[in-house]
Amino acid sequence: MNKKSSGLYFLLAVLLLLPAACAGAEPILPTPTSLPPTQTLIPSNTPRPSVTPRPSETPLPTITPEGEIGSTWVRAKDGMVMVYVPKGAFNMGSITGEPDEKPVRVVEMDAFWIDQSEVTYTMYARFVPARSGPQPVVNVSWEEASAYCAWVGSRLPTEAEWEKAARGTDERVYPWGNQPPAGDLVNFADVKSRLSWADVNVDDGYGNVAPVGKYPAGVSQYGALDMAGNVAEWVNDWYDESYYSTSPSSNPVGPAEGFFRVLRGGSWFSTAAGIRVSERSWYIPESGSDYIGFRCAQSTVAK
Repeated sequence: MNKKSSGLYFLLAVLLLLPAACAGAEPILPTPTSLPPTQTLIPSNTPRPSVTPRPSETPLPTITPEGEIGSTWVRAKDGMVMVYVPKGAFNMGSITGEPDEKPVRVVEMDAFWIDQSEVTYTMYARFVPARSGPQPVVNVSWEEASAYCAWVGSRLPTEAEWEKAARGTDERVYPWGNQPPAGDLVNFADVKSRLSWADVNVDDGYGNVAPVGKYPAGVSQYGALDMAGNVAEWVNDWYDESYYSTSPSSNPVGPAEGFFRVLRGGSWFSTAAGIRVSERSWYIPESGSDYIGFRCAQSTVAK
């Protein structure tokens, strides 16, 4: 969602959701045909599997092996490879980004593991009936993503965990560094997407969603793939435009409440600015979209 218009969209979303909430039904909102590249689409009515979400407002640590940079661990429930992000501080936010990316501050993080890629259709089919395939599962709501992560013994990453896993400790702009997006690094709005804001000088090989792991050159410092582009990813936090001004300096978990959940990473629909590691977006948690997926995380044993 374009943060400069977030107040207007917030009011519109509340007015549209209120009648449906009173009737006990899922809101049906119009789907725009064209939006600026950093906006978040209003959800479509694409049918999704019926899932009873599990509580995840306060994620509990799951005991997992300790590791070091480069360590991997295979999650038994779905076969997902997880990569290790060690304990330590990093700079979160951007001095040149949108207002909700400021102020930049030093954040201390405990160690954790995060999925190497987005959860795929093949993995998700073990949870609920779904087609198989190596593409990231999309059209999944925040509740459904959270329920899946709980089912495999994990949880959605916090926004701070996601950003550290994507950018490392050197304040890079993209997971791979500061080099502008190229066809071998990321799937974003390029010539094949045929969007009006597409970068026609780049060809990443896909018009929309690509299978996971297609851009190994775009890997993050910790071995996480597709942290930029392809599909935007749900994280655990509620969205608050001014949260960075008041958030704790150690293991922040986001506001206690809100109306929207944070999305990170941008997607095939995004411009180069929209796939920066510090870029923040948001979406209605009860709905999904064809450009939204997710990955899970787990805490580690403190030593």
